[in-house]
Amino acid sequence: MKFLKFFFVLFLSFSANAKTLELPEVTAEYVCNTKFIIGANVLETRTFRTKNKKRIDTVIKNVPQSVIIDYEKQTASWVWPKTSSYLSVPLIKENQENLKKAKNIVKLNKIKSDYIHGFEVDLYELEVKLPDGTKEESTRWITKHGLTLKEVGFIDGSDGKLYFYSEFTNVKVFKQDERLFEIPNGYKVAPVEDLDDVNELLKTMVKRS
Repeated sequence: MKFLKFFFVLFLSFSANAKTLELPEVTAEYVCNTKFIIGANVLETRTFRTKNKKRIDTVIKNVPQSVIIDYEKQTASWVWPKTSSYLSVPLIKENQENLKKAKNIVKLNKIKSDYIHGFEVDLYELEVKLPDGTKEESTRWITKHGLTLKEVGFIDGSDGKLYFYSEFTNVKVFKQDERLFEIPNGYKVAPVEDLDDVNELLKTMVKRS
C-alpha cells in the first residue's frame, strides 16, 4: 500500500513548469476512461474533471460506486446507486499539502513530441524522490492541456521495486455538466461503517487527489 500511496501522490498532483522541475498544469475540463496497474492491483474507472471538482465512477465486486471530490469545499462524497445512499467526509487539506511538498522532482527531461489517442503530447522522462528515499522513474505522455494520457515506470523503495502502468483512453475535452457532481435527490446518508468496504485503491486515489 505504501507504493500505491506514493504513485497517486505523483499521478494526481500536477502543476507549473519544467524550469522549476514541475509538471505542466491541467488547464482543461475533461472526461475519460482510466486504467491503473500497480503490481498485481488493477483499477478501472470513468473520470470526470472540472477545475474544482472530480468524479470517479467504477464497479467493484459488481457494486457500482462513485466518488465526488469538491476541492473548494474540501469534501469527498461516496455514492452507492444500488442503495440510493451516500456519505460525505472531509478531505484533510494539511495532509494533501504536506504530500505535495514532500515530492521532489530531481529529473524532468522532455524527450520528444508525439501523438496518442488523437492528442499531441510531449514525452517526459521523470525521476521523483521522497524524504524516506523512495524513488520513482517513469515516462509520461502529457497533452498540451496538461493531461497525462499514459505513464510507464517503476517505484523503488524499502519494500523493493514495483512496476506500474496507467493510461487515459476515450478522452473528451469539453465543459462538464455541474449536475454530474451533485448528490442525486432522494439519496440517504449511509452509515460511516460503509467506508470499511470501499476498495483500498479507490480510497488511496481520493486521499491523494
